[in-house]
Amino acid sequence: MDSLKHPKTHVMLLMGALIIGLAFRLIRLGFLALSNMEAESALQALAIARGGETVFGDHIAYAGLTGIHFFLFSPTNFLARFWPAIFSALVILVPFVFRKTIGLWPATIASVMLAFSPEMVGLSRIIGSPMLALVFLLLAVGLWIQRKPILAGMCLGLGLMSGPGFWVGALIIGVSYLLSDRLFGVRAVFSEQIETEQKPFWIRFVLSFTVTLLVVGTGFFMAPAGLSGVFSGLYTFFIGFGQVDSKPFGIIAFALLAYGSGAFIFGLWGGIRGILIRSRLDRFLFIWAAFGLVFIMLYPRGGPADLIWVTFPLWILAARVLVSAWQTPESSRLIVGITTVLVVVIFAFMSLALRTLVNPNLLQSQQINYFIALVGGVVLVVAIVMLVSYGWSEGIARAGFLLGLALVFSAMMISISVNSSGLGSEVPYELWYPDEAVLLPEWLQVTIDRTLVWNARRSEPVETAVTGIDTPGLRWALRQFEPVDFVPFVPPQLDPGIIITPVDAIPEISQAYQGQSLVWTRSVPWRDLSPSQYLTWLVTRDVPTIPQEVILWVRTDLMPGGQITE
Repeated sequence: MDSLKHPKTHVMLLMGALIIGLAFRLIRLGFLALSNMEAESALQALAIARGGETVFGDHIAYAGLTGIHFFLFSPTNFLARFWPAIFSALVILVPFVFRKTIGLWPATIASVMLAFSPEMVGLSRIIGSPMLALVFLLLAVGLWIQRKPILAGMCLGLGLMSGPGFWVGALIIGVSYLLSDRLFGVRAVFSEQIETEQKPFWIRFVLSFTVTLLVVGTGFFMAPAGLSGVFSGLYTFFIGFGQVDSKPFGIIAFALLAYGSGAFIFGLWGGIRGILIRSRLDRFLFIWAAFGLVFIMLYPRGGPADLIWVTFPLWILAARVLVSAWQTPESSRLIVGITTVLVVVIFAFMSLALRTLVNPNLLQSQQINYFIALVGGVVLVVAIVMLVSYGWSEGIARAGFLLGLALVFSAMMISISVNSSGLGSEVPYELWYPDEAVLLPEWLQVTIDRTLVWNARRSEPVETAVTGIDTPGLRWALRQFEPVDFVPFVPPQLDPGIIITPVDAIPEISQAYQGQSLVWTRSVPWRDLSPSQYLTWLVTRDVPTIPQEVILWVRTDLMPGGQITE
C-alpha cells in the first residue's frame, strides 16, 4: 500500500485533512476569553505593537509574530490566537514529511487523525501550549532529513523560541532515539535518507536559523529586547525540576484516557505488534511514547498539555496498525465490513447506556440495569469477534474489530474536539491546565461599555481604577477601555469614574458609587472531585465549578437614574 501509483489520492486526502484541521482550529477561535496564561503572552505581543516596555517570557516566537499582527490590526481574541492555531495545524503535515520512513498510507491516515484529534485541536487553540514546539521541532528534524536547510533552520529557530515545551520534547525524543539506537540500531531507519553533509548545506542552515532568531525574536525589529527571551524556555525547563509537584495525583493518566484513549489503545496495539515483528521504527515510537509518559508524570512541571509528546508517536503507531489490519484479501472484505458495522452499532448502544448511567437522578435499580447493558455489550462484542475468528479466520476478525473500533473512536474524538475547544454551545472546562480558571468578562465589558456610551458627550474620558486584583486576564479584558490604572488602593483624591474591586474589598469612597457584583471567573476544584464526578465529566463534561466575583463600582453622576441597569 506504500506504492506511489496514485499519489493524487494521498495529496487530496492530505489537503482535505488540512482543511478540516483548519476549520476545527479557526471556527469561533475568539469566542472564549483569554485565560491568565494566554493573556500574559498576548500582553507582551501588544506591548511590541504599541512600542511599550515589557519583560519577555518563554514564548518569544508567539510575541514576535503576534506583535506585528497587532501592529497592523486591532488586538482581538481571534487575532491573539491566530498564529498558534495556524502553525499548530501544520502538525497535520508532519507525518507526510516522514512518509518515506513510516509509509505513505500510514502517513496519510495519521494526518487525517491529527486533523481532529482532541489533544491536537484543543491545544492548538491555546496560547502558550507546547503545540508550536512540537510542530516546529518535528518539522525541523524532518526537513533536515530531507536536506532542506533553509526551512529546517527556520523551523528550528521558531521551535527554540516556543517555550519550555521545546526542551521537553527534545529531551524525550533525544533519549528515546539514543536508547533505541543502543538496543536495536534505529539509526539505520533514518540514515538511508540522509546524504553526506556539504558545507553549503550548513551555511544555509545556520544562516536561516540566525535570521529567524533576529527577525522574529525582535518582533520584526520593533522590540530588540525580545532577544533576551530566546533561551528563557531552557531556563524555565531546568528550574522545573526543582519545583514542587502540585498536580493532582493521577491527573496525567486520566487526561490521557480523556483525550487520547484512541491513540493509547491503537498505539499500544501497534507497539506490541512492532515488538513481535521486530520493526525498528515501531519499537522506537513505542519507546518514545513510553519514556515520554514516564517523564511527564515524574517531571514536577509536567502537565496534561505535555501529553502531545506521548500521543503523537502513538498516532503514528495507530496508523500503521490500521493499515496492516486492512491488508486482507478482497474476498474477505465483506465479512470484515459486516463485523465492523456490528461493532459500531454495539458500541453506539453502549455509549448511550454509559451516558444514562452517570445521571445523578437515576434510581439504583435503573443504574443496575444500565450497568448490565454495558457488560452485555462487551460480552456481545467478544462473542462476535470469536465467532468470526472461528468461522473465517483470526485475521478477518481482528481487522473487523480494529476498523469498527477506529470508527467509534473517530466519532468520539470529533465530539470531544467540538466540545472541548469552544465549538460547542457551552463554556468548556478542560484538563489541559488544571490551575487555570475560565474567565467570564462579558458582563464586565458590557457594563463598562454602557457607562462609556451614557457619557459619550463628556469632554473628559472616564477613568477606570482596579484595586485588589491585578491579573493578565483582567488587563487584557480592559485593554480597550483606557485610561485604566491598577493601584493598591483608591485614594479619595483620585475619584475615578469606574472602580473594580474584589467582593471583600469596599473602597473608602464607595458612598459616591453604585456597585454591582459580577462573576469574573469559574474554576474547577480538580483535586477535590470524587471518582463519580470525574466519570461524569468524562462522559458529559459536566463538572462543579467555583465562581469568583468582582464588584464594579460606577460613580453615581455617570449613571442615568443613579443606578446601573442591565
